Amino acid sequence: MKLRFNREEAAEALSAVCAVAAVRTPKEILKCVRVEALPDALLLSATDLEIGLRVAVTQVEVDEPGETLVVADTLARIVRECSDEVLVADTKASELHIRGAGSHFQIITQAPADFPPVPTLEAEPDFTIENGLLRRMIEWTVFASARESTRYAINGVLWEVSGKDLVMAATDGRRLSVAKGKLASCRTKSVPNAIVPGKALSLFSRLPGDSEAGVAVKVSTNQMLLRVGRAVISTNLVEGHFPKYQDVIPADCDRTVELNTAEFHSALKRASLLTNEESKGVRLSFEDGCLTLSSRAPEQGEATISLPVAYKGEPIAIGFNPVFLTDVLRVTNTDEITFAFKEPNRPGVLRMGDAFTHVVMPVNLSSA
Repeated sequence: MKLRFNREEAAEALSAVCAVAAVRTPKEILKCVRVEALPDALLLSATDLEIGLRVAVTQVEVDEPGETLVVADTLARIVRECSDEVLVADTKASELHIRGAGSHFQIITQAPADFPPVPTLEAEPDFTIENGLLRRMIEWTVFASARESTRYAINGVLWEVSGKDLVMAATDGRRLSVAKGKLASCRTKSVPNAIVPGKALSLFSRLPGDSEAGVAVKVSTNQMLLRVGRAVISTNLVEGHFPKYQDVIPADCDRTVELNTAEFHSALKRASLLTNEESKGVRLSFEDGCLTLSSRAPEQGEATISLPVAYKGEPIAIGFNPVFLTDVLRVTNTDEITFAFKEPNRPGVLRMGDAFTHVVMPVNLSSA
């Protein structure tokens, strides 16, 4: 194997690959990246046996095709720290040589034939969706998924194709995020529902790619493949039945107010400064034309922040964990967000039009 490659493009690809290659594992081979020099590209592959990634580096000149296997982190650090625009790579015996101006690295290699296969998307996809839209939908949902819950089905994000729409939902039992977006195309009338691990979706969000490019998606019984630009992600799906999220969204919220996203976010962050583990709620008190946020932490003090809002109706006070609200506002990309509620002991609902709905459970006001 012998080739020249663009260092910056390869560094970007290796950064993504290192997010997949296992760091702590008894299987040393899973710490590696498979390096394949094809006639027109350098293909980098990694897997932890649950998630796989194949990324092509296209700014290359290949003199001799071939393949090898090296520790991913080692190769990534070398490519990242070099300052050359172009690096030269070649293999000799059991070593990979990387050369730049004034630098030469010899990396011990392993047999590529021992590396687990990493799937690629060669069949027709079930559907395609715009890259920028899918990234927004992932951002709107993945933060609400559970982390290491014993209810395995909520340790991921549900993907549900309904007609020409993709609906994504995530919950940790205390909050629920639902995002909806239009598909660019769909070639089959019946796409299986899939619960996709959060790690795979976070990896997808890190990949380079034009926001207007199409993402091809293929779903099978226990695996999903996503192809965007020069990369293909394969991931095992989470087993189990996702809760019927439609039943969680309140349909009877009769109090609604439009809130300025930036102002509400700022007020919440200030109010949460005087909360702690024992008293981690913020009280939202609505009355005509005003929202007052208050918090109290024993032995620390109290905070009160007031905002002018277009609220009309009976005064009401509801307590919420501020983290759950700031998580939503952090991913909100509109100037205003709709906040709907009914009673102090009922969930609150935040919406961005029809595209994004977030349900959050209240906390006891005695601790807010």
